[in-house]
Amino acid sequence: MDYLLPVATGATAWPHPELEFHRYAATDVVHAAADAGDPRARKALASLEAPPGGDLWLLRPAPEQLDSIAG
Repeated sequence: MDYLLPVATGATAWPHPELEFHRYAATDVVHAAADAGDPRARKALASLEAPPGGDLWLLRPAPEQLDSIAG
């Protein structure tokens, strides 16, 4: 989060011009960190750029609702 949040919120520029980066691509990672209790991520949610088609985080199933891949 220390590296990603400033770029995801637009506070700093992406430092790797050779790699394409869209701010909205970090939305799910920031949401997951906020849900895991990271206060900086929770605060940053309001500053995120919405992905094309909108932010669908609230529509995703919770991890405990997913089928196990443990076999």
